[in-house]
Amino acid sequence: MIDLAVVGPDPRFGGGGAAQVEAFLTGARELGRSPELLFAPHPTFDGRRWTLDRVETIRQLRAGLRHASRAKGATSLWVAGPLATHGLAVPPSDRAYGCWLGTTLNEEWTARARGLGSRRRLAQRLNAPFLRPLESRVIREAARVYATSAASRTSIAAAGNRDEAEVGILPIPVDIDGLAPEPDETWIARLETPTLAFVGRADDPRKNLPLLLEALPLIRARVPGTRLRLIGRPPPRVPEGVDALGEVPSIAEPLREATLFVLPSWQEGFGIAAAEALSCGIPVVTTPSGGPEQLVRESGGGRVLSGFGVEELAETVAALLGDVATLRRMRAAGREYVVREHSPDRFRSLLAAALDAVDSV
Repeated sequence: MIDLAVVGPDPRFGGGGAAQVEAFLTGARELGRSPELLFAPHPTFDGRRWTLDRVETIRQLRAGLRHASRAKGATSLWVAGPLATHGLAVPPSDRAYGCWLGTTLNEEWTARARGLGSRRRLAQRLNAPFLRPLESRVIREAARVYATSAASRTSIAAAGNRDEAEVGILPIPVDIDGLAPEPDETWIARLETPTLAFVGRADDPRKNLPLLLEALPLIRARVPGTRLRLIGRPPPRVPEGVDALGEVPSIAEPLREATLFVLPSWQEGFGIAAAEALSCGIPVVTTPSGGPEQLVRESGGGRVLSGFGVEELAETVAALLGDVATLRRMRAAGREYVVREHSPDRFRSLLAAALDAVDSV
């Protein structure tokens, strides 16, 4: 019998979803539990090019059937990950279960659609009538539901037709020790040749990297010598002034050496990379993309743009690069906020309460 069954996404995709699931599994282990992740393997990682599992609805439903008996027999049962649709094995189990979710289909698909080709947009439209009712059921029938941020709480409650007050917040933890800032004097010395940092897959439309690449020449015209550091899968062509690091074993050093972190995303349920940048003492400039807005506004660790305009992004970044006193204040405020709100110790305490709440139903 599984002690704690956690139904979620294929962890091989990486990114924020994998970080969220890993945080849940690690926190549960540290609380003395023995969690096991149940997921639908994506054919991309198994070399299966022509398979029905390429269709999201079919893959998730088939995984639900495979995992239903294991989910039903677990001592505790949770859905953890960016989307509720990963948990289709859970409602048929007739068990009390909890959900910890990052966003909704509508929020994620709307953000991704801007950069998808016609074939993938068609796939979204074909999957939507089947996946949206299933998403709603997973959220609606959960004994307890938690979001990763206040922004995602609103959309998750709406998707499950639940009162927003019924959805709690379980903030994603950050490795505040591994992501500690450089000494102030070292960081200040780097301001002579500023570095902007971006984290994410360049081919993910939701990350909206083209906005930052379009703004970069304007920034460099205002602040000569500024460079952009791309951390993650790079674009096919790397423009002038850009250093593409690719996928790195650890983002700690590339982040803490940056002057500013820029998040141009269309939508983020939480924005783990922004929280990690703040932990490193790096001020954040973000678009109004959801979760990162709360991080930046509540911490005072950066600036939230009013929209997605190239000129506004360039002007905001250039102005901050010329204001050392403000950068220093943001650097301290952002780090303090993440240490207080997103420490692993606080997460374990909140997770323990959430696990107990579901187990007591």
